[in-house]
This record gives sequence, structure tokens and C-alpha cells, in this order.
Amino acid sequence: MTGVVDVAIVGAGAAGLAAARRVYELGLSCYLLEAKPRIGGRTHTDTETFGVAWDRGAHWLHSADVNPLTKIADELGHPYLARPRPFDGRFHLGSHWGGSADWRGYRDAFENATARAVEAGEAGRDIAALDLMDSSSRWARMVHHIFAAVSGMPPSEISTADLAAYRDTEANWPLERGYGALLAARYAGLPVELSTPVSAIDTSGTHVLLETPRGTARARSLIVTVSTNVLASGAIRFTPELPSALQSAFAGVPTGSANKVAFHFRRDVFGLPDTSYVSFMDERDAARPACSFQIRPFGHDLAIAYLGGDLSANLERGGEEEMKDFARAALGDMFGSDIFHELSGVAATSWTTDPHTLGAYSCAAPGHAHERAVLAEPVSERFFLAGEAVSADWYSTVHGAHLTGIEAADKAAAYLDRAVAATLPR
Repeated sequence: MTGVVDVAIVGAGAAGLAAARRVYELGLSCYLLEAKPRIGGRTHTDTETFGVAWDRGAHWLHSADVNPLTKIADELGHPYLARPRPFDGRFHLGSHWGGSADWRGYRDAFENATARAVEAGEAGRDIAALDLMDSSSRWARMVHHIFAAVSGMPPSEISTADLAAYRDTEANWPLERGYGALLAARYAGLPVELSTPVSAIDTSGTHVLLETPRGTARARSLIVTVSTNVLASGAIRFTPELPSALQSAFAGVPTGSANKVAFHFRRDVFGLPDTSYVSFMDERDAARPACSFQIRPFGHDLAIAYLGGDLSANLERGGEEEMKDFARAALGDMFGSDIFHELSGVAATSWTTDPHTLGAYSCAAPGHAHERAVLAEPVSERFFLAGEAVSADWYSTVHGAHLTGIEAADKAAAYLDRAVAATLPR
């Protein structure tokens, strides 16, 4: 890395990739620096483990009817499953499958809890979602699970004002080839410095200096796209130190925990339609957490457990085998232990302990929803943050990250234009 570029971008996830593409579209020069040996960040399609595609991270085209990446998927020929309510239908209660009345009861409990939380947030009450939940409800554990899976945090740590700000059209569509594969296709050929973690950034001089194992990169402006947990961890040393308000925002809008356990089978052992979703809550054991599964996505003989919030974090701390055992027990209770005679492999994700992410996606803590706006402000006239945590209303999503990357690139370009104009004679 020699010479001085117009923009240095740290992180080649959805935000960094979109920012770099926009920088090049504007005719500027760029370094895109990525710690991992691949692009995509928390959007990663795995085709190697089982020989079929499954997303270790982001999976849904959220708000797909207005999501700009839906159009990109169409342009690139990446199919997705567009259906209005993919989760309707199947619910297991530990010893038997629930009926339609059970499903309606759970959905009513979840939708009522969501409505109360959103109403409170819209009224300016930035409190914990848990404060408005009915803990005595038959469905309390399942409602807890869905809130935790959606936000990456337990309801006690979810801001109602943050929930109210989220813009959801309820069109959430899975991609057949994977979200990571879509980003890989979109940004094929984009210059990226892989396996190049940034350990220190100095913005005090004429140029921004970024320390990497491959030497010092120099740039006229800077976009940082890594997660709030990574920024809070001190993994990147900043000179001068980041403003105290920004450091407070990292703590107030942390990156939560969400993981998956994927089971691959040699044949169909489930007898359900392709791309089914099932929920599990064991009424025989009140202490057992609820969870949910995707079954046979797009006809692949997979079952993928979704774990979120405190359950995900606790299992990940216990280790990969503990995570797999938990999911296997639930899957066995639903479909019988004999299915595991056809099991060909198991894999689990570990986003919270991944040093380059330290979590899955952001969630504002109660009383801290306003701090997303702090993340969105320029750190200085030439230093900008981007990523899903920066998005006011599409946080925790790939397209939220994508759009903030483009916005940050435009801000960097505007700064560079002003800097050039300042050198011209009047």
C-alpha cells in the first residue's frame, strides 16, 4: 500500500463494500481494508461445510419490497422466496405439536407485546421491552425468544424507542443462494485488501494513517464500518481518542448475540414442505428456553436452529458442543431421535466470540435509543462511521448497512470537494 488515497475504508462487510463501490463510482481512489480472508462481514454464505448453501449470518431480505438489495438480487438473478408470513403454522410444545388455537394464542401474545413496546416508544418512553410484557402468559418464553432473536438482546435490554424507530414492511424474504453469495456477486472484482486488520488509526495529521500488518495506509478521509462492540473493545487504537459521546454511544448501542446451529441430513427426515419454519417451547419444562428452526430451506436437507439474545450468548460461552446439544435436543423432541441416524454433519456459528465482529447486530439499550444519532454524525470533517448500527430505522439489517455505506462515501466525497475548493485561488 503505497501512496495516498482519497478514502480509506475499514471493514468489507455490507457497509464497507457499498461505500467502496460508491467511492469508485465518484472517480475517487480507495483502500478497502478487511481483517478476514473474505468479504461480507456478518453476511456469510457457507457452501463448503455441507456442500449446499446456508447463511451463517444475515439471511433475510428484510422489508424486501422496499429493500434496494432486492432489485440487485433481481438484476443478478439471485432468487428469493417471496411470501407474506413465513412463520405461520407449526408449533411444538415438547410432547406434541400444537394446534391452530395454540398458534393463534402465541401470535396474539407476541403481537400484543410488540404493539405495547412500539406504542411506548412512539410516546417517548424509552424503557425496557420486558417492562411491558406479560410474564405470566402461557407464551412468555416464546415471546421472549422472538424478541431476543430479532434484537440480539433479551427483552430486559431492548429499548422500546429503538423498536418503535425500526421500519418494517413485514416483507421478509429468504435468498435461495444466500445473502453472502449475493454480496459476493455484487462486489466481484472490487479491490479489497483481505487479511489486513487495522490496529491503529491516527487522524491527527495531514493524512489519516492506518496501521496494518502490511504497513501503513495513508488517506485523505476515513470511513470505519466495524461493529460497535469492536469499536468499544479497543481493538483499534485511535489517535486522538474518540469523543466521549461516541464512546458512550458504543456502550448504549451494543452488538447483540445471535447464532445458528445447522444440521445436515442425507435425506428428508421431516416430511414438511420446503422452507418451513417451526417453533419449539417445551411445556414439560418451564426452565427450558424456547427456540425456532428453519426446515429444509429451498429443498436442502438442513435444519437450522435460530438462537438469540441471552440464550445465544450463554450457549456460546459454554462452547460449540453445548450449543449443538441444545439445538439437537429440541430437534429430536420435535421429529424423534431416529432422524439422527441420517445426520451427516453439524455446524454452529460463534459471532459473539469472533474477534472481528464480537456480536451479530446492534440493539439500543433502554434509555439509549437516541445514541444511534450520535453514531450517524461525522466524527470529524473527514471521518465517518457506517454500518447497520448507524441506521436510524433499518438497523440490524444488511440493507441498512448498505445504505449507510453509500451515505458515508458521499460525505467523504463532499469533504474532499471542499478541501480542494479551499486550495483554489479566490
